[in-house]
Parts: sequence; structure tokens; C-alpha cells
Amino acid sequence: MSTSDVSDYDQVMRTQAESELRRQVSNLLALIENTQDAVWSIDPHYSITTLNLVFQQQFVAAYGRDIQVGMNHLDCLPPSERDRWQTYYDQALKGDRFTAEFHSDVTGIPAHSEVAFNPILTPSCRVEGVAVFSRNISDRKRADQALLDAKDQLQAVLDAVPGCVSWFSSDLTYLGINRYLAATFQLNADSFIGEKLGFMASSPGFAEFVKRFFQSSLQESNVEIVATVNHQPRHYLIVAQKYQQGEAAVFVGLDITERKRVEEALLESQERYALAVRGANDGLWDWNLKTSSIYFSPRWKTMLGYQEPDIGNRPDEWFSRVHPEEVDWLKAQLAAHLEGRSPSFEVEHRMRHRDGSYRWMLSRGLAVRDGQQVAYRMAGSQTDITERKRAEEQLLHDALHDSLTGLFNRALFMDRLSHAIEQTKRQGHYLFAVLFLDLDSFKVVNDSLGHIIGDELLVAIARRLESCLRPGDTLARLGGDEFTILLENIQDLSAATRVADTIHQQLQQPFTLGGQDVFTTVSIGIALSDTGCDRPDELLRNADTAMYRAKSLGRARHEIFNVEMYDRVVARLKLETDLRLTIAAGQTTPTLLSYPSKTPDDGQDFQMRYQPIVSLSTGYIMGFEALVRWQHPKRGLVSPAEFIPVAEETGLITQIGHWTLREACRQLKIWQDQFPQVHPLAMSVNLSSRQFSSNDLLGQVKQAIADFQLTPHTLKLEITESAVMEDAQVATAILRQLKDLHTQLLIDDFGTGYSSLSYLHQFPIDTVKIDQSFVRCIGTENDGEAIVRAIVGLAHNLGMTVIAEGIEDARQMDCLCHFQAEYGQGYFFAKPLTAEDATAILAANPCWKPRHFVPAPIPTPDTSQPSHPMISYPIADTDAS
Repeated sequence: MSTSDVSDYDQVMRTQAESELRRQVSNLLALIENTQDAVWSIDPHYSITTLNLVFQQQFVAAYGRDIQVGMNHLDCLPPSERDRWQTYYDQALKGDRFTAEFHSDVTGIPAHSEVAFNPILTPSCRVEGVAVFSRNISDRKRADQALLDAKDQLQAVLDAVPGCVSWFSSDLTYLGINRYLAATFQLNADSFIGEKLGFMASSPGFAEFVKRFFQSSLQESNVEIVATVNHQPRHYLIVAQKYQQGEAAVFVGLDITERKRVEEALLESQERYALAVRGANDGLWDWNLKTSSIYFSPRWKTMLGYQEPDIGNRPDEWFSRVHPEEVDWLKAQLAAHLEGRSPSFEVEHRMRHRDGSYRWMLSRGLAVRDGQQVAYRMAGSQTDITERKRAEEQLLHDALHDSLTGLFNRALFMDRLSHAIEQTKRQGHYLFAVLFLDLDSFKVVNDSLGHIIGDELLVAIARRLESCLRPGDTLARLGGDEFTILLENIQDLSAATRVADTIHQQLQQPFTLGGQDVFTTVSIGIALSDTGCDRPDELLRNADTAMYRAKSLGRARHEIFNVEMYDRVVARLKLETDLRLTIAAGQTTPTLLSYPSKTPDDGQDFQMRYQPIVSLSTGYIMGFEALVRWQHPKRGLVSPAEFIPVAEETGLITQIGHWTLREACRQLKIWQDQFPQVHPLAMSVNLSSRQFSSNDLLGQVKQAIADFQLTPHTLKLEITESAVMEDAQVATAILRQLKDLHTQLLIDDFGTGYSSLSYLHQFPIDTVKIDQSFVRCIGTENDGEAIVRAIVGLAHNLGMTVIAEGIEDARQMDCLCHFQAEYGQGYFFAKPLTAEDATAILAANPCWKPRHFVPAPIPTPDTSQPSHPMISYPIADTDAS
């Protein structure tokens, strides 16, 4: 072969080798890409050399960053995770093969992963990189936890058994015992595990029974034994059951010592007992086992509608009248007792009456045995328990049904819901929906028409709801005016919404109750089974959450549950809890003259901010509006728009209001003492609706004025229109009582509430505050200027002064001066300030003069009749001004 031939041959071989190598690489890459595991590799410098799509997707989900071949893996990670990954990589680069488990709460990546680190070796065994395989083990983790929970649950159940429970392997080794057995023999439960049968000499009869049971082919058995407990003999009934294909068995021992004593006494007095019960109301029978004849007492026969001659003395007279479904079982129980496998005979069964109906009977008996324990006679009684059975059935029905409407109750509904959840676990495509219904304004019906009509309405609604459902659907009343519906085996969400629509349509028709038509609507929340919940209470909670969402959106509608609804509810509950904790910590407990100064760094606390109010004629500060703020330890300052509605709803606003009343008075007293040369400052406190209607309001105001030694007219109380218009007559009386204390009264946000002019002139109001929404319209094409001018004129005609809120520029100030509004506030003058900053601005004594009007001199203080605004403190203030 020539040199050229050799060269061609080598070239062909190299080409074939390269082709084979490419084919192998392609196969390897295809294998990596098609695995469900995340796969990647790095070189000794931590740069990515290989990766599959699963790894890329999980990396993006976890860190929001795309990763590609050639990137340094450590550089792509957050700083907090780099050290851990570098430690693992360095260990693998040293040649170690190992795995590590990772946990994550990030959506889109496995909750639990097992990551395998494998060094990549050259033919010379040099490590040239690390191959990493990340496998999702979330299911395995859940299964492991479920197994542990099941084991703990089983042990708890066995510990609750009032008997001696032990279980063995087939090699006669203790696998465990329950707490009762350990306490009985005064041993530690762990001392039994692993011990061989017989190590307890106090119960040799038990050991012999265990051996025979494992040697036999029986799956279950029982025996009576005697064991020594505290040096005294005790009788036990041992019941045995095999499991694990006969490789293990459990034994339950019940202490029957007292029962044995009773049986022995019964045997001794059997003759006397038979005579004593002869005249009893029960039917008696006496079975001679040797002659196979039975004596049936006359009462036994009349129970079944027969006379004395109608029934003979053969056992078949009894068995032929037992219900066909129960006769074999009754005979088996008789045989068990006669053969000594049960201590007594007691069976509830049905017997055919002469009229063809079946009656429930309780048959009891006891065998009489000879010296060899062979039964030769058996006597007993028969009691008619038909009425008791009916009562039990009624009790069961009542326990699972609503007494008013006859619908299922919560217990049965939750049971049905549990079955539906189990069905979804067996059939992944199985879909069901839970509907939570709450009547709208049902309390109005009860309060106006009475509870009897209210109950009749609930019954009528139940009947209409039944007409909207399929035969297999479940309708229940949870209580009050709440109903639930379980729609099983539906195709999609539309099936549930169609039922909701049908219910809304059905309830549009009036209910005629007590001679009059009653209308009602319902709010419905819908939760589907595909939301991931596997507990009935969670699904019901989700539907309830959606129902409350429907209520908040206007009622008489339905809403579908989503995770955002639950998050809102949790956030609302967390906010209420934190609010209660703040108040419970004593931060709002009023004291007398001394308060610690609050700063934003004090943690979870209520704090005050103060915004200047300026005389528009002089340009000088006449006072401040105080604003409440909540300093949350994690969230920082929480807006009043977020926490005040919660405080109003829960009633916590009364405690916050009491604190703010006193805190505002305290700060006012400090400023009045510190700046006596300034026109006397005044401070007003906004009263919430709840606080305004509180019985303690008058006393709280009196106490605050006295404690902080204020001149009463320097305190102004600010009330919204809606608060006084809820009950105008009552509000008038309260306002006059406050006015009698010589305080000043404001109407806040005038023009945005009821604006009832017919009542406004009746209220003893000193000042009207123009809402900032009207002030902002000054200088625009809207009718803002006309509205503001009209409000100012109306207030002046009624003898009231005016404060304009939300002034943001000189143009608005000039217009308000032109309209002869007395006072103003807003960002044009200053934002809300801390007490320290407000003190500094008072010391500077700034002046904002109108551009087109000559300011009047600062008036001389007149303590008898104030002519300036009180500085208002709106608890419910939600604007920035």
C-alpha cells in the first residue's frame, strides 16, 4: 500500500470517527433536552458549558434572568446564593460526587429539588468540569410527610384505645404497643420494641395464643386469658387480626375482670333470675340445646302479633321470622357464643310481624355450661326497640339536617364536600363548584316584619333554590341566612355561573308571606375545585370570600373566587390585627399633661402631623390642622385611607379618637404657652361617626379641657355632614351639648355629603370647611369658582366663617380672598409637619400676603368671642393637604 493510500485511509477513518462523535453528541444533547430534570455543566472557572431548556426556564423563574452557554453561573446568581453554589462546585471539582437538597417558594420552579454534582473526568482522571442534574422531588417530600403524619395519627388512635394494644411480626417480635398497655404493666413503650414474645412472664397465656395464631391460617381470632397485673390476676379478652399478608398481627386486650365476676354471679343465680324476669315486659325464651326445643313466653309471641297456640317450640319459629338479610348474621352470633368465642349473645335485628311489617328487636342471651364448658342450655330475652330505632333515625336525621328548612346542615354538607374532593383525587378531570349564598338585607325583614316572617322567608327561599338544582346537587343551610350549594361533575365554570344566574332570576319574583309581598336578593360566591384546595373548609372559605366580594361590589350578584380575593382578606385581617396590637400595647391610652414625644422611628405607633391654617386677610398662621398617622414597624407610615376604614368598621376608632382628642389638646397647650404673643391658637378634633354617637363623648371633651387647662373656645370639634345627617334630631341635641361647653363646631368637607340646607341652619355650627375638590377647580373651565363663591356666601348669610382646604397656588389664594373667605390651608403654605417642624414655623412667623389686597392688621385677641378658625384634626383625613 502506497503512502497516498495510507493517507486516504486515515482521512476516511477520521471522517467516520468525527461523524460518529457528532452522532453521539447529538444523541446526548437530545437526551438532555428531553429529560424533565434541569441539566447543566460548568468548567473549572464556573462558566456554563452545557444546559438544557428546563434549566433555563427554572433559572428565569427563580431569578428573572436568561442564562446561556458561556456565562459565569456564579455571576448570574444573587450575591446571597453565590457562596453556597461555589462551595458545592469546588467540592465537585475536587472529584467528589454528592447530592444536595434545595427548597424554594418561587412559583414556576420545584418546591423541593435534589441536585446531583458529578465531576467530569478526562481519560487521565483529571477533573475538567462539573455536570449538575436537578430533579424535582416535591411529590416524594409530600409523600414522606404524609407517611409520617399517618404513622403519628395511627399511634395517636391506638393510644386512645382503652385497652392493651400490641403488634408483632411473624417472627414473634414486638413491633410496638400503645400507651394503655405500657401504663398497665408500668413499662416504657420503647422497652417493648424489638423484644421477643414471652419476655413478660406475667402473661404466659397471651404468649401461647400469639404463637398459635401465627401458626394457624386464621386471619382473625379471639381468646380469654388471665394475666397478672400488680400481683393480682386480671381477665382479658384478646382480639387478634393479621395484616401484611399474615407477616404481622395486632392484638387488642380488653379487661373483662368485672364482667367475668358478673357472669359468675349470673351463673350462680340463673334459676332465680329466670323466675324474676318471667313477669317482665320483655319476651323471654329458653332454649334446650340437647332437645333443640325453645320455650317462647306469651309476651315474646304477642310482640309479633300472635297468640299462645300460634307459635310452636321449634328454633325455626324464631329464625324463619328474622329478616332475610340478617338471619345468617344472627345465627353466626349465636354460634360464636355457644362455642365460647364470645362472652354473651346480644344482637339487634328485624322480625316480621303478623301484619307483614318488620319490627326492630334486641335479642340477648347467655349460655349455661357444664363442667367442661359445653353449653347445654341458653336463655334470653327479646325487647321491641322499634320506637328507639325510629328515634335514633330521627336524631341522625336532625343531626345532619337543618330543622327549619329541612335542608342538609353544615356537617352533612362538609361530608359531601369531602367526598367530592376525594373524587377529584381519583379522577383528575373531575370538576365541581361550591356556591356560598347570603341574603341581602335579611336583617331588615326580621326587624320590620318579625322573626316568624323571616323564618317563613328562609323556608320559601330553600324551596326555590331546590328548583334551580339538578337531582344530584347538594343544597345546605349553614345557619342564619347563609346557604351553600355543591355542584358536582360539571364541565366548566359556566355551569356554575348558569346556576347563579338562575337563582338571581328566581329570586326576582316576590314571596307572599303574611299577606304581603316580600322581595329579596342574594349575593353569591363561587369557588371551583381546580383552585388547588384539598380541604373542605378551605373551599368553603374561598366561596365565602368571593361572596363578600360580591357584597362589596353592590350585592345581588355573583363573583368567582381568585387568589387576589384571598390575599385582600388576609391583608385586611393582618392590618386589623396590627391595629389591635398597637392599641393593646397602650400607645393610645390617654394620660394627663405629660406625653412622650413621638417620632417616626418609635416603631409601631400613632403619630400626629400638623398643617398650618392661614388667615387669608393677614397672611399669618392662625392655627394648624392635625392629621393622624400610623407608624408601622415594617410598612412605615400607613395612610389613613387604609387603616381608618378598618378602625371605623371594628369600632377601634373610638379608642383612637379618644387618644387624638387628648394629644391635640396637649400640643395646643404647649404652643399656647410657648407663643403667647401670637393670636391664641386653637385646635379642633374631627369626630368619627362612632365617636360622635358615643355616650362618653361629652365627658371626654370636658376631661380634656380640664386636664390641659384650655380655654374652651380654643377647642373646635369637626364633624362630617354624613355623621350629623344619619339622625339629624339626635345630632342637633349632641351639637348643642358640645356648644354649651363653649367649644367651636365645624362642618367638614361641605358640599360632598348630604348638603341638607334645611338642617344646616338649625345646627349650632361656627365654621364651614370647603372641600379641596372645589378649590382645585378655581381657574379651570369647571364651575368651581361659582360653587366656592356660593358656599362662602351661604356660610356668611348663616353667620358662619369659612376655611378653604387644598390651596396649592397663589391664584387660588387670591380668588378666595376676593370671595372673602376667611381662612385657607394647603401645600401652598406648608405640608403636614411634625410637632418640631410646626414649632419652628411658628417661631419664624411667616406671612403670605395676597397680591391684590392690602392685608388687614393682625386683630387683637378677644377671648370672649373667637374670630378665627380652630385647627381641625380629622381622624379620617385621607388627603395630602
